[in-house]
Amino acid sequence: MPPNQRMVAFAIGVGDAERLPFLAGAHNGARGFHAWAVASGYESRLVIDDEEPVTFPRLKAELEAVLAPGSGPIHRMLLYFAGHGLIREAEEGLWLLSNWYSELRAVAVEVLRRRLYMHGIQQIGIFADACRSLPPDVDALDLTADAVLGRGPRKPDGTPALDKFIAAQDGTATFAVPGASPDDDRCLFSGVLLEALWGTRPSAFSQILPGKITSSSLGKYLTTEVPALSNRYGKKVVPTAVPAFPEGDNYYFGVGPKLSPPEFPPWPPDQELAGVPQQVLRLDSPKSAQGLSEKGVSQQELGLESARDPSVKEKLSMEKRLHDLHAPTHFETRAGFAIEGARVAALWTPPDAFAEAQDGEARWWRVGERDGFELGKPVPVLVELADDTYVATTALPDFIGSILCDDCGSSALVYREVGSARSASEAAVKALGRLERGELRASDVLDEAVNLRQEKHVDPVLGAVSAYLYDAIGDLDNIRRMAWAYRKDHQAIPYDVALLAQLEAHVGSDGLIRVDIPAVPARDPRTEKEKEFSWTHQATPPARAVVAGFWPLLRQGWAFLDDPVLATPELLELTSHLTRARFSTLDREGARRLSTLFGLQRQAR
Repeated sequence: MPPNQRMVAFAIGVGDAERLPFLAGAHNGARGFHAWAVASGYESRLVIDDEEPVTFPRLKAELEAVLAPGSGPIHRMLLYFAGHGLIREAEEGLWLLSNWYSELRAVAVEVLRRRLYMHGIQQIGIFADACRSLPPDVDALDLTADAVLGRGPRKPDGTPALDKFIAAQDGTATFAVPGASPDDDRCLFSGVLLEALWGTRPSAFSQILPGKITSSSLGKYLTTEVPALSNRYGKKVVPTAVPAFPEGDNYYFGVGPKLSPPEFPPWPPDQELAGVPQQVLRLDSPKSAQGLSEKGVSQQELGLESARDPSVKEKLSMEKRLHDLHAPTHFETRAGFAIEGARVAALWTPPDAFAEAQDGEARWWRVGERDGFELGKPVPVLVELADDTYVATTALPDFIGSILCDDCGSSALVYREVGSARSASEAAVKALGRLERGELRASDVLDEAVNLRQEKHVDPVLGAVSAYLYDAIGDLDNIRRMAWAYRKDHQAIPYDVALLAQLEAHVGSDGLIRVDIPAVPARDPRTEKEKEFSWTHQATPPARAVVAGFWPLLRQGWAFLDDPVLATPELLELTSHLTRARFSTLDREGARRLSTLFGLQRQAR
């Protein structure tokens, strides 16, 4: 570590979240991580709700105190969290604080990580012992994703090295093992982790560097030991480990102060857990609130029922509904939309573009330019639905967008090139189906991103989802490689990709946003899948390219809006007007303000 730079840690334990089962193990895990951090020389803060709630103001104050100007540069920051959690969309992890129900707010983990980039931190390590269960309705759970921190003092120059150790896969839960008293309860993942961090488990040590535990050796240990221990109790907990601290600066044990580890009791035999109440065992989430929770609170009381109450059949048939969506193979304007699931009242476009129903079909709308007829540039579009919700999307030259709607707006969007067969959108349909079911696994994020990228030019939505996966592991270079590839293929860069790539942006005289893509160096492939495709690790030159649209395609992207060119302050103010739909959809007031901001005009059928 460079001299005069700090090593800091936050140990956050939320055991008493509103209307959810109490988790003594969350407090104990945070205390244990804090004790290890202090002994290892970290400037550590313990933030738990044993005496006072862990609220957003409290957590923000604790973080800002450490990040305050004049406190000195931070080389490494570790964030540990134990408690209740959820997963939404493409790697949108949420942590529930003590007053999550009152505030209807959750910590947006990935956005918080990106806000920390603005503080010049060189390394960020995230340890999360929380469920990543899907909400009861993945589209409709009314929680605002909050980054806790505002904009930092500087624009990020690249990204810090990122280590991520996550207890459970997307869509799954983890659990705790009770001790002789609540003070001895242990979250399974945290218990295994702490045994390693204190240097008590030989299998956690590096085989290359004797006496040291590194990012990589810790990751291998966790992905082996956690499943083995969970199997003992008849559970299946498969953690995710994505270690990326650089060699020579990736030590968790073996450098710094000599540690005197606490005494870790043996894990109890599985038969001793028979009859233990489930609220002790599970680090539960609202997902389990089927009917009554452990505290006897109904799902309606928890506030987790969707206002639109979609049927199970509707939710499970999203892929089939997309397959059955009838869309034209071409428009004379070479761009347009097919909308299913809601009645379209009008489309809103800029003054130099037009939209009109195709052949009197209310569900088919072609979009073109008033001067030239065929669409030659990306055009922002509002699709006004009869129920007063507005899908905020982008018309793309040579693409037809198929929009699937429900009562909250756009639940699915796929693009298909004009003239292509319906099968061209198959990859996007499958990807959205897996997203809906929580099957985009974090443990395979590299290979998942590669698979999606292969079809990114066929459907920009795949590029956007792939970018969110790469962002979740801090892989900025591959997002920029994608941006360069769009430019190479003479396609506009999806807004979400440009946003996550942290590119310098400026507005041209034609009103379009352009970005400067910096050169990216070559590196070694990290997986067998990456070895198959050179574009995942090759060098790319600098380039300038047009951005497709003026706002994110996916709702989750709005939480990342912190670039003053890509996102004007007026656009940021519209976040509170988003509905709970997966793809960007606004209420009436939000749509009115967006139309004013971009000069959109209403064009009825």
